[in-house]
Amino acid sequence: MKIPKREVVKFVIQATLRRKTAKSQKEFVSAINNELRKVDADYSITGKRLREISFSVPGVRVNIYLKDGPVPKRCPSCGSKLRRKWDRNLKGRKVLRELECTKCSYTGRMGKWAPARYRFSAQ
Repeated sequence: MKIPKREVVKFVIQATLRRKTAKSQKEFVSAINNELRKVDADYSITGKRLREISFSVPGVRVNIYLKDGPVPKRCPSCGSKLRRKWDRNLKGRKVLRELECTKCSYTGRMGKWAPARYRFSAQ
């Protein structure tokens, strides 16, 4: 197994998303790995690395669907810092309302913090 360079993966992502939309990360990884193996039979990429590279490719939209889960310290999608937004409840206590990633499209709200599904498409 060889790890492809970032530029090769970006090119393959753009070419693949011109033809179709991936409804899940698993489907996207499978499609990208098939295309990468056409370039070099030993190329392979993991879902996490593919997702992180996808956020930096122009013209690629990544929709993140969330589910209940614990409050993350770093972005669960790309590992970047999270910006916290607070509100006050009726008793005057601070309550975490929203988490926003500084790098990707992740936004967690009111208890829905954990990514459940990713959808990849061209803009």
